[in-house]
Amino acid sequence: MKVRYVFAGVALTVGVLAAAGSGGSSVSNSTVTTAGGSTATTGGSTATTKASSAAHVGSTVAVSDGNGGDANVTITQVIDPASGADQYTTPDAGKRFVGVEMTIQNTGKKTLQDDANSTTTVQGSDNQTYTFDVNDISECTNFNSGSYTLAPGASVTGCVVFQLPTGVSPKQVQFQPTGFTGGTTGQWQVP
Repeated sequence: MKVRYVFAGVALTVGVLAAAGSGGSSVSNSTVTTAGGSTATTGGSTATTKASSAAHVGSTVAVSDGNGGDANVTITQVIDPASGADQYTTPDAGKRFVGVEMTIQNTGKKTLQDDANSTTTVQGSDNQTYTFDVNDISECTNFNSGSYTLAPGASVTGCVVFQLPTGVSPKQVQFQPTGFTGGTTGQWQVP
């Protein structure tokens, strides 16, 4: 049985992203975020960012990279389980595909270039943090293999795909702009 979480968007003011991202792995415990701010460690460097209060799927959250890259990010739906893009695309044994569909709108004054795959994570009900999977699903398109370029005012909609173990549900989605320095991270609770 497919379950889709779809809600009407609720606008909040927010900001995002700069710099191109890179690939990921299936599980990572390197990012810890709290409501008052967090310390995130990636690739051996440490930076501080502010986390937004957790919104719900369907809400729009303003994110920022702290360097003038601002965007509104809306998690439009979480597709669980999701189907592979074709008959040859299947999840690993004991896992399933989960898709996070989002819309990113540049609300700043400079062009945004980033990779939604590397900036989006899912926290599971097992309290593990999952990073993107390279496979595509049939329910939505994965931007341009994750990457996007947005002129001021422009927006794009796409999906980030994850593999979660059977029995683990997605409980939170986090969007953290690449190259953040004192920026704002978006968080959404999954019902």
